[in-house]
Amino acid sequence: MNARWLLVAAMACAGLASLRAEESAPVPTSRSNEFSEVSCTTNDAAACADALQLAAETRDALASALKLGSSWRFPVHIHVITPDDPLAATIHREAAQVLLVDGGMTIDAYVPLDDPDAREFIQRQYVTAMLWERFFAGTTKFDQNTPIDVVPLWLVEGLREWANEDPTHNREEIARRALQNQTAPSLTEVIGWKGLSDDELFGLWQRAFSFYLVDSLLRDSARRDDFQQWLDGYASPGGGGHLHFPTEANWQKELADAAARSRNAFYTWQETLDEMTEDESITYAASKDAKVQSCTIDDVATQEISDGLREAVAQKVDQLTQLERHAHPGWHSTLEAYRAALSSLLRGDDIKAPRQLAEAHALHEAEIANHQKLADYLNWFEVTRDFGPGPSRFDRYMAVSKQLQSATPDPAHPSALRTKLQHIESQL
Repeated sequence: MNARWLLVAAMACAGLASLRAEESAPVPTSRSNEFSEVSCTTNDAAACADALQLAAETRDALASALKLGSSWRFPVHIHVITPDDPLAATIHREAAQVLLVDGGMTIDAYVPLDDPDAREFIQRQYVTAMLWERFFAGTTKFDQNTPIDVVPLWLVEGLREWANEDPTHNREEIARRALQNQTAPSLTEVIGWKGLSDDELFGLWQRAFSFYLVDSLLRDSARRDDFQQWLDGYASPGGGGHLHFPTEANWQKELADAAARSRNAFYTWQETLDEMTEDESITYAASKDAKVQSCTIDDVATQEISDGLREAVAQKVDQLTQLERHAHPGWHSTLEAYRAALSSLLRGDDIKAPRQLAEAHALHEAEIANHQKLADYLNWFEVTRDFGPGPSRFDRYMAVSKQLQSATPDPAHPSALRTKLQHIESQL
């Protein structure tokens, strides 16, 4: 087989340059799924099975949206590198290459077994291959002049996200925060993204807004028909079509609606904490004629168990159960721990309940500390990243601040802004 490189596109391509396309992979175990165009090579049978299952799931999830059949036109080979693989000495991160093989195109991808983002990386190759089926529907032979970069990043990442659930609601959180801080990217910026950032936070940012763009194009039948016509345009002799993107105003409204939909179903992290704070007190009366008293959840195990307290604790378990259904995912483990501790108390386990309450309290404090670290990182991210063609808001603030500091104050006309800035700086 006469094969040659078309493109090497690797996040880290150490060692790839020394490989030859005609050489067989130096890994003995190889399996394929029901479609011969998708294959996996690895020493780990479970990893191979997962990669092939992901191919089938991705195809099933996107076939209708892309109007594709069950067969894969473009081969995708996944190499999962285990520690005992000879390639492990030279390939330490995700890497992908596109090969020309007898006038056809093949995606050859490498990923270490312990890569935490392996699933996303592998699925990205599958989505790219599926999109090629639409973009190159009218192309029968490929060469080094084939414009494989015609598939935009927002479409690959948006469809990949669209095919997956978001159980931790990261996308909604990112969109809501961006809207609140007026840092949401413009539609022009999203469409213009050329590559997925190596920065973990900005990569999440790109994937989230790519999802919302794709979702806006596929949600209703009229927009979906327009999307299909745009894809069909690439199969015509002239190639390329015109997609009717939302207006900038409609794009911002789309993000606002998405955040609102999320708010109706789930609490934010702070809203969940506020609800927990309101629910932390247990009010009860030891008997019908006794004085009403209260204690916190953390201290309930120190109280004498009475029928009144037992009833109040049972109500508190139901209350925490309801809260967990709407709580931010970051608080789920804490709420589960408190429910388990209170349930132990109701069963009369005086030894286990105090220990579980202490563990739940520790989870509560750890979540607050971790969230503060995340908030600090997000604040740093927002003030240091340039979101538009001009300087960032933080840079503009610093520029104005320096100008005011260098200016000679006029006692007769004091500057309120200067006074405020000096006060902020003194607090910092």
